[in-house]
Order: sequence, then C-alpha cells, then structure tokens
Amino acid sequence: MTAPIRLFFCFLIFISGNADGQKTFLVTKEGKPILERKQLINNCLVSLHKDKNDKTALAICECQIDKLDRHFTNKEFKKYTESRVIDISGLIKQDSILEKQIQECYKSSGKTILIQAEGFESEFISDCKESIRSNTEKKLDDKALTSFCNCQLSMVKNKKITDAEMKTLSNPNSLLFYEVMSTCGSPYSEKGMSDLGWNTKSEMDITGPVSDTNNILSLNGMTYVKMKTGSLVQVWLFDTGATDLLINEEMESVFKSENLISDASYLGIGEYEMANGMIDTCRKYLINNITIGKFTVKNIVVAVTTKGKRIIVGKGLLNKFSSYFINNRNNTLILNK
Repeated sequence: MTAPIRLFFCFLIFISGNADGQKTFLVTKEGKPILERKQLINNCLVSLHKDKNDKTALAICECQIDKLDRHFTNKEFKKYTESRVIDISGLIKQDSILEKQIQECYKSSGKTILIQAEGFESEFISDCKESIRSNTEKKLDDKALTSFCNCQLSMVKNKKITDAEMKTLSNPNSLLFYEVMSTCGSPYSEKGMSDLGWNTKSEMDITGPVSDTNNILSLNGMTYVKMKTGSLVQVWLFDTGATDLLINEEMESVFKSENLISDASYLGIGEYEMANGMIDTCRKYLINNITIGKFTVKNIVVAVTTKGKRIIVGKGLLNKFSSYFINNRNNTLILNK
C-alpha cells in the first residue's frame, strides 16, 4: 500500500510587498514578493493535519515552498488570480515538471504512510482494502477486511512505521509480515480456516488415548507418517510448514466413492503457496475419521491438488493435539491429546 501524493496548495490571498521582504515572502521569477512564506507553511501543515513541532511535516512544507520560489512569473500568477485570491493548485498543475518536484518533497520524506495513518485514517483504511482486493483472488469478508486494516492502521501509528519498513510487508518472509498477520489475523473468509491453532475445543475432535507414540520414516531428510483415511492406508509427508492436508485427484475420487467427502462437505476454492513459491488453486473439503496411530480425528480440511501426486499432512491436523514432537533418536512421533 502506498500513500497518495499530496499538494497542500489551494487558494491563497495575494499580498503586495516589496523586494526588501524577499526572505519573508514567496517571490515571483522577477523577484516580486507575492505570498507570505509563514502563511504557506501554516496552510501546508494544516492540510497534513500537523503542526510546526512535527519536523517531517515542516520539512515537507518548506521543501515544497522552496520549489515554488522564483518559479512563476508575475504574468502567470495574475492569470490564476481572481478577486485577489491565487489558485496555487491550478498554477502548479499547469507545470508537470514542477508538480513532480513538489510531489517528490512528500515522497522523499520516507514517512508518507505514517502521515496518512496519523492524519487521514479513513483514507488509509480505504487504500488498505483496495490494495488487498487488487492483489488476491480469494474471497474477502468485508468485516474481517475492515478489522484487519484498522489493526494495520494502529500498528503503523504505534510503531511509527516508515515507508521503507512498510514495503517489507509484501515479503511473506519479513518480520513485519508475520507481526501483522499474527496481530491482525486474516482478512480472508475461508470456511474451515478460521482457526487452525490449538484451543480447548480441539480435544472434542479427537478420539483416543491421552498419548500415543507412532513410528515414522525418515527419507532424504524428509519425515513421513502412516495414516488411514477411509479404506486407504498410506504414507504422508509430514510438513509443519503446510496448513491443511493435501491430497491428489485419485484420492478425491476414492473419498467421494466412500462418502468421506461430498457436496455437503465442500468448502470452496483455496489458494495454497507451494514450497517452490508457486500458487496452487485447490478444491477444499471438510473430512472426518482420519486415523493416525491410536487416534481418530475429525473436522480436518483437505485440499485437492491437480499438480502432483504427493500427499501431505500439515498443521491443520497436528494442531488438534495439545502437543507433538519427533524423537529423532528412535524415529517416532509422539502425539498428546
């Protein structure tokens, strides 16, 4: 998300003066004083919802006024003057080079996002929403989206986040990305994805002993675990970086034939980022009766990939348990209810 460019100039009262006051006034190209610099600075600060104690805002205003100084002729000022009121904004817009220079005063501050968050909250929220909408095909819940952007607004203001820091939010590996996601939650509306973490209700989805130890297979640095789904007993890749269970189309057909999944359990389409960075669009279902060791687990989301055969068990199932860990010494997976 990037903050919009701001031009603080609008309509200003024309003043008369002499060349002796050039340090006090904005002057024309010919050197004629035409506007009070103090008035310009005050107008600029008001437009940014700041006061003179804000050094960043003051520097922006002074930079923009310096760009204006000695730039326009007497004739150009008169052209945009009516009843002693100068349309500075209109005057600037007729000079695209100057307009870009004045815009750069704002952009180069490095705090445009913070200025927007502190002084233009509704605009910040609107831009945040639009940025998310334009960068995803996922279904968005407006209430969740508004809550997410309000949370992001608070973080920007409280942490005084700069433009450079905000850019890292687009990097899913950055600290800010994970801080925002862990603090603000998700703006997306996905059935079955509201809470993948463990909670006290998770125990209700598990049938079995208090604890169980399962043999695992380590192969080429990867870990595999045996699970039963319906009539299928298979070896699944154990991936704590994955969310839901990932199955292939052949398994989807078997699950349908055994009524493990149906139209009633269909959750829609979900986007999943693969280990190679590619995005896989998958059909999602809610499934019950997954057996791992002595446990049977229900209310698990499975995603169907069309891009491979590998089946993966991720955090959606593992987080049903209060704890789990791998004993590398004897290749076992310990699950605790």
